[in-house]
Amino acid sequence: MNKLFLMVIPIAIAAMGCGSESEGTAGAGGTAGTGAVGGMGGTGGTAINCTTPEEILRCDGVVLNIAHRGGLRIRPEHTLVAYTQALADGADVLELDLHATSDGVIVVMHDDTIDRTTDGTGAIKEMTLAELKTYDAGYDFTPDDGMTYPYRGMGLLVPTLEEVLVAFPDVPYVIEIKQAVPSIVDDFVAITRARGVIRQINGASFDDDVLTELRAAAPELDTSFSLNEVAEYVQNTIGLEEAAPGYVPPAEFLQVPPSFDAFTVIHPTFISIAHQLGLKVHVWTINDEDEMRGLIADSADGIMTDDPPLLTTVIDDTGTGLPD
Repeated sequence: MNKLFLMVIPIAIAAMGCGSESEGTAGAGGTAGTGAVGGMGGTGGTAINCTTPEEILRCDGVVLNIAHRGGLRIRPEHTLVAYTQALADGADVLELDLHATSDGVIVVMHDDTIDRTTDGTGAIKEMTLAELKTYDAGYDFTPDDGMTYPYRGMGLLVPTLEEVLVAFPDVPYVIEIKQAVPSIVDDFVAITRARGVIRQINGASFDDDVLTELRAAAPELDTSFSLNEVAEYVQNTIGLEEAAPGYVPPAEFLQVPPSFDAFTVIHPTFISIAHQLGLKVHVWTINDEDEMRGLIADSADGIMTDDPPLLTTVIDDTGTGLPD
């Protein structure tokens, strides 16, 4: 595989996933879980005992229901009401995206502007938190293709990272740092350490520089593969039964789409080799029941979805969820 291929994979994945607003399927680029071993059936028939957020994030032998942006098909994305509903609908993990306001407050929002989801316009990093909090975060949510907008005027606001962590202190998270400039890594690490939740978070970014900075700032935080690291993984595993000699994974979690364009990212041995290497595989963003079932059959460790209740139904039916 040549250098051009290594360049194309990150660009295409970004276009298909994290960068896609029209389909609402942008996902966290991935996150890590230290020492996660095996996949479905990895417990060898022993009882699954994953109860703390840290254990759940790294649990063997189950499929995690990861609420993408809090489940944007069900409630207005990245709002406290969305996270509350997602957990009620059976989600195991909440997925967040982060930016910062002009006065340095980290907030949860996928886009770098508020245009798509609120009744305002403008870049987040050019607004103070007080200004951002004047806009309606439920304004553009519609469950029926624009026939109704049931959350307009209901008081939904863009939450800060701190507000989310206070509201849901005992939940595992996939958290993607979207903003690269100016860096918000140090503030992110300080907040999560102060809250005592850093080990229940998978820290993610598509940006190599952000991940490098994050890994240096918080060695105890598990991180994802960057886009270039995913490309290197594919290069060292495609067509093989085990990783190429000398390949050493840079992180613990692979979070990827099944495919882009005509290229299949999750090739036939993608997950099995990941498990050999002690990695977990989370797949995004899956909203189709048959696709969910196929990934579960293929031993995916987690599925990111805009529709947590649908995935809960599938996981319950296949008996692959966390024990009650």
